[in-house]
Amino acid sequence: MTDASTADLAGRRVLLTGASRGVGAAVARQLVAAGADVLGTARDAAALDRLAAELAVGPGSFTAVVAELTDEATPGRLAEAVGERWGALDVLLNNAGVMLAREARFEDEPAGTLEESLLVNCVVPHRLVLALLPALRKGDQPQVVHVSSGAGTTELIRDAGIGSYRVSKWALNGLVLMQAAQLAGEVAVNALDPGWVRTDLGGDEAPGTPEESATGALALLREPPSVTGRIFKDGAEISF
Repeated sequence: MTDASTADLAGRRVLLTGASRGVGAAVARQLVAAGADVLGTARDAAALDRLAAELAVGPGSFTAVVAELTDEATPGRLAEAVGERWGALDVLLNNAGVMLAREARFEDEPAGTLEESLLVNCVVPHRLVLALLPALRKGDQPQVVHVSSGAGTTELIRDAGIGSYRVSKWALNGLVLMQAAQLAGEVAVNALDPGWVRTDLGGDEAPGTPEESATGALALLREPPSVTGRIFKDGAEISF
């Protein structure tokens, strides 16, 4: 894994979704510790306020923006917030995601599970890239990181359980490949597999911690801008 040196992330301007808890909060903590300036967004205003208070003493900074990502007006509002604060963006880290059903078979999932999973886990990240692309193009070695999952890789898509979640992350992986190809030479676009982590989404039996996933996220952010269209886990490239 990449060395934990923080110097190369100092001053990076980062928009982080799903920042209020779990992996997102751990990423926010490590980014601020590394000297990055973070706009963190989530629905839970109270949790964001607590995190902002915790991170009030740098070396980086954290500013909370309460937002409902599925609202079609939100990407534009976040682009305005980025424009007002920085005028440019170095990193868009799409961490927010949902696992809405855990049934073993897809036909047992509640109606609408696939549709909502695709909206939150794939469509919303695409909307955010579209809205933030002008700011990213003004950024310094701009990067987009979409938080995906090993459950949506070609190797594991056929496994039983969490069918809609798997499909939504498989679609997100396709989004990464498409965006990376079309933005080659402008913006690096990669996926992060955070692993099976003890969070509200991952459950108490998961072996990993949010802090370990955050370390993997920062390792990916330290990759050179030539690295694009790939998926990483724990600081190493894996297969889509």
